[in-house]
Amino acid sequence: MKTFREQIAADNTAAFINSLEFADKHNLNGTECSAILQDISVAEGLSTGTGSSQTYAGIYGSRLQVNCLAEALPELPVYGQLFGVNDKQYLVESCADDMGILTIQLVANDR
Repeated sequence: MKTFREQIAADNTAAFINSLEFADKHNLNGTECSAILQDISVAEGLSTGTGSSQTYAGIYGSRLQVNCLAEALPELPVYGQLFGVNDKQYLVESCADDMGILTIQLVANDR
């Protein structure tokens, strides 16, 4: 019988980061691996210091969330690191390891 951790590791590949479902092959910072990309283009709001934000036309960026197996990357991304996804460069905003699956939040200035 598998331990809980062994079962989670098996499920990460078989169920979560699975090319038959949502994952595709991507180049993540020079490493070809299966990953799920969620791209959200945004008009960035700038904080006014009062807890609200104000949007300025012409200030655009994009956010990308990447989910992949932690074991697929040779090193874990860190805050502020330049990180390439396919042919586009981003900055790492955060990286969390949730039982072997990384959630990497990336940002890029598009203008």
